[in-house]
Amino acid sequence: MNLRGKLSSLFSLHALVWLTMLTGLAALLCIASAAWLAMAPHVGAPLAALYTGVGLLVVAVLLGWAVKGLTAKPDATSVSSPQNEQHIEQNLTPLIGERAAEWTQRNAGVVMIGAVAAGVLIAASPGTRRFLTRAAGPVVTRKVIEAYQKASQ
Repeated sequence: MNLRGKLSSLFSLHALVWLTMLTGLAALLCIASAAWLAMAPHVGAPLAALYTGVGLLVVAVLLGWAVKGLTAKPDATSVSSPQNEQHIEQNLTPLIGERAAEWTQRNAGVVMIGAVAAGVLIAASPGTRRFLTRAAGPVVTRKVIEAYQKASQ
C-alpha cells in the first residue's frame, strides 16, 4: 500500500473514533431525555431536570476519572524512558530540522493543542483530508528518502 493509502486509512480510523464518541454522546443524551420524560409526571419538571442533570454530572465525573486513570503517569516498570525519547528525537530531527525540534521541545503544550485541533479539522472534513493527502504526499516522500540517504551514509 502506498503512503497515500496508509494516510487515508489512518484518517478514516480517526474519523471513526470521533463518530463513535459522537454516537455515544447522542445515546447518553437520549437516555437523559428518557429519564426526564419518565420522572417529569411523578416529581414535576424542575425536579426531573435536577435529577437528570445530576445524573449526567455523575456520568461525566466517572468518565473523567476513567480517562485520568488510563492516562496516569507510567510507573518505573514502564517501557517509556528518557533513552526511548532521545531515540525518537534523534530519528525525528532529520525529518523536521533542528530548529523545529528545539521549538517543539520548548512549546510542547502548543504543539499538543495544535495537533488535537488539526485532528478535529481533518476528521470533520473529507475535503481537508483529501487536500492534505495530495499535498503531503511528495513532501513526505522526499523527506523519507532524504532521511534514508543520510542514515545509509
